[in-house]
Order: sequence, then C-alpha cells, then structure tokens
Amino acid sequence: MAFTVAFDPENPDLTSDTETQNEIFIQVFNSADGELFNRLYLEDSISNFSGEPLTGAARLKFFKEFLANKPSLKAKVTHSYVAGDVALIGVEYSIETTDPDGEPVLLEGNCTDVLRRLEDGRWLMAIDRPVASTGLVAE
Repeated sequence: MAFTVAFDPENPDLTSDTETQNEIFIQVFNSADGELFNRLYLEDSISNFSGEPLTGAARLKFFKEFLANKPSLKAKVTHSYVAGDVALIGVEYSIETTDPDGEPVLLEGNCTDVLRRLEDGRWLMAIDRPVASTGLVAE
C-alpha cells in the first residue's frame, strides 16, 4: 500500500507534528493491517477501542480482527498539547465498517490519545481512549 505521508513501517514514528501524526494514524488504520497498526503503540500501551482496556497480545488480536473488515477511518484533531515527552491529543472520528452480518455500521465519537516520545526520538501511542457516541464496538 502506498502512503501519502512517508514513514518506516518497521519503526513507525507518529511524530510531534499533530497533523502528520493524524495522517499516519489514519493511513495505517485504513491499510487494514492489524500488525502494522499495533506497531504504532508501545508494548504496554492501553487501547480502549474494543470497549475494554487491552494491552499486548490481546490488543493485537483485537486490531487484527477489527481491521480485517477493512473499516474506513476519518479523524480530525480538535486539540493537542505537548509537555516534554508526552502529548495529549483530542480527536473527532468516524469509522465506516460492517457488522458480522455485513450490514453497514457507522461508529462516531471523540478520542483522547496520549503519545510518548521514546529515547530514540520516535513518538508512539501510550493510551488510546475512543468514546463512541454512535455504533458502539463492544456492548
């Protein structure tokens, strides 16, 4: 898959630039590659995307299963704050996907993300907390 914002898929960097970070996140999500998407996260990162906090192997398993349906993400940054090696980012998102019966589902809501800068200078996701207002992923 060709990406409009270049990055190293083996060593991704969400960067300190919020708009670039958002574009990389969207591109990787929309690639439908759960393993690649998981590389945007620190090993001990928490993602609440499933409706419950997941880390490590459980997070990877969820990402692979959810992205297998090839959902389409749109996201707009609403605010961003950087303090040293930590960034807090607010995002409005919408995801078009399908349910297990193949029926269209629209997930919309707001997300709070916390990114952390590593010693090598790369920025990766530490906490990903989407809150859906429609089409909850997990009941």
